[in-house]
Amino acid sequence: MEKIHNDEITFLSRKILELNKQLIESERAKSRFLSLIANELNNPMTALLGMIPHLEPTVGDLRKEIYALVMEEALLLDSRIQNLVAASEIESGNIDITSALISPKSLVDEAIEAFRYRIQSKNITLNITDKLRDKVVTDPKKLYLIIKNILGNACDYGDDDSIVAVTIEEKESVLTIRINNQGKGPNVEYKPQVFTRFAQGPEGNHGLGLGLSVARELSERLSGGIDYSIDDTSVTFVITLPLQKNLPDSDACGSNEFLFESFDDAIEL
Repeated sequence: MEKIHNDEITFLSRKILELNKQLIESERAKSRFLSLIANELNNPMTALLGMIPHLEPTVGDLRKEIYALVMEEALLLDSRIQNLVAASEIESGNIDITSALISPKSLVDEAIEAFRYRIQSKNITLNITDKLRDKVVTDPKKLYLIIKNILGNACDYGDDDSIVAVTIEEKESVLTIRINNQGKGPNVEYKPQVFTRFAQGPEGNHGLGLGLSVARELSERLSGGIDYSIDDTSVTFVITLPLQKNLPDSDACGSNEFLFESFDDAIEL
């Protein structure tokens, strides 16, 4: 009887080990697939975004509306590809942190430009309050993607004809960016669901469900975080990031605006 019992334990242990190996291999295959898809899509999308503006019709041309739709869809697809690339880097653990002296408001302005067609179609008004007196040192690419995802979420789920308010401030070496939109909050039972990859949106419809999860994970890579609160009429997401204290003693670092079309132009420290 004791031998039979031991045999069952041995059999079950082997099955658990086999399942564990299959699970690890499945996770590796998922990461490889995600990385492959991201790279295959990213390069042609970058080329398209560079060429499409050359096709813009002149003022009064009836094709202007069609061009706007094409550009809006291209920018939306580009945002999703950027999130796929970021997710694949996070999955692989191959994510580098760089530092540059930047203006967070310029990053907000750049993100707004990416959503300009959506903002126009929903007649959303953007109010930006920048309380920073100086530029800050952080990773510009990651902060840009964090802001872009939270701002995109605000535009997607904010009411038509409403206001999206962005407040940027710094206190005790912590950068805080608040993005408030008028509308209903996420319809979830627990807060972490909102930041869960491939989770559904507040109305059950969504894109890839990557944006908020990528924003949270990038924030944590920068030793910061994201949280949100809801009241009767609006939702506020708060991004907090600790800033590096040792700013460069260099006029050059603070003399030029950050060029967002190419992050290679950032001044790395």
